[in-house]
Amino acid sequence: MRETYYIETYGCQMNEHDSEKMALLLEKQGFTVASSPDEADVVIINTCSIREKAEHKVYSALGTLKPLKKRNPNMVTIVAGCVAQQEKDKLLKRASHLDGVLGTHQIGELPLMLERIRRRERLVLTEFSDTAESLHMHAPLKGKSPVCSYVTIMQGCSNFCTYCVVPFTRGPEKSRPAQDIEAEVCDLVQRGVKEITLLGQNVNAYGKDLHVPDSFSQLLRRLDTIAGLERIRFTTSHPKDFTHDITDAIAELRSVCEHVHLPLQSGSDRVLAAMRRGYDMARYKSTIRELRSRVPGVAITADMIVGFPGETDEDFQQTLTALEEIRFDQIFSFKYSARPGTAARSLPDHVPEEVKSARLALVHSLQDKITAEYHRAVEGTETEVLVEGFKPEVHQAFGRTRTNKIVNVDSSAWLEGGDLVRVRIVRGLKHSLLGEIAAGCYSGL
Repeated sequence: MRETYYIETYGCQMNEHDSEKMALLLEKQGFTVASSPDEADVVIINTCSIREKAEHKVYSALGTLKPLKKRNPNMVTIVAGCVAQQEKDKLLKRASHLDGVLGTHQIGELPLMLERIRRRERLVLTEFSDTAESLHMHAPLKGKSPVCSYVTIMQGCSNFCTYCVVPFTRGPEKSRPAQDIEAEVCDLVQRGVKEITLLGQNVNAYGKDLHVPDSFSQLLRRLDTIAGLERIRFTTSHPKDFTHDITDAIAELRSVCEHVHLPLQSGSDRVLAAMRRGYDMARYKSTIRELRSRVPGVAITADMIVGFPGETDEDFQQTLTALEEIRFDQIFSFKYSARPGTAARSLPDHVPEEVKSARLALVHSLQDKITAEYHRAVEGTETEVLVEGFKPEVHQAFGRTRTNKIVNVDSSAWLEGGDLVRVRIVRGLKHSLLGEIAAGCYSGL
């Protein structure tokens, strides 16, 4: 009987893609995926430490594995990802039923780790590497859809924002050679992928460490020439590195989607300086104006943090003002949480938890209103949707617009994953749109 694995993933798209890489390595070893942890021979918890809540989930998940490990002592349990990188051997000390700790640069060592654990070793592999194999691994088709795939173009971050743990858990910025990225994308397109999302902690910084003239905008132009690739997305961008040539690429290239995720974090210049973000509100708003001028209809989303140490009522009001003025299509907002090793942890004047919660509720309320207005405004319009999959229980297909809006479409028998269809939006919902196929506007690929 073939051995089975189960991977529980917490966090961002980068973590999801890392889980895909681990699944690929295991399947090359003859493993098959299990439907639940209690049916698996190997259980991996792939972790995130950007937010404290995500870190707590890891320890909760470890608790649920303890009785499974007691019932099946041969089960292999591994914690991977950012919490693994951060905590290292502390995890083994805290959880006696844990067999291995696999850092962010060591994904390629998973088969070796399993081999050594089978010899009754408890193992910690968390060293950073300039030649991490996982950075260059091609992705299997296990992402959000068989026609959509992630492609890692770089890993790590060298910015050291005062609140962020990424430089400590992912290491410094390291870019992949452009020809390797192009080869992976060509391979994915040949296997049926229509849309790729380029991943990196700061994709705008792509190429700076390669000591060659490659830049992020040049990479976009190179990938745009690949026949059969319909859409290119990317995340995440940093405002201080969002240059005019990137805006030009979005405006000029056929396949680059009209959506930019550009984290703001705060509307207060004082707080932005304390965060060490490298830009102020004037520069950020200038970038937004240029994007909206050069790319009509562009959707702009952002991240926001409330309750950063020292954030006053006036600072927070400036964040609300920024939301009202900029009018993001959507935001991802969080309460500040102190992360190990970060400079902000030692700052004075930490904001009380109840104040952070109240501020976050106000941000959510305001943004929900703005998003609802965007969704109502597109009712009755037509847009292109790439079909990603189906919800048979409600007889709907689902996909996304080029501006990254989720659209549920009353399904027709002839729709297939990968089809590009013209959809008429009939209703704007809180988090998605409801549409119907526009008459005579089908363009299956």
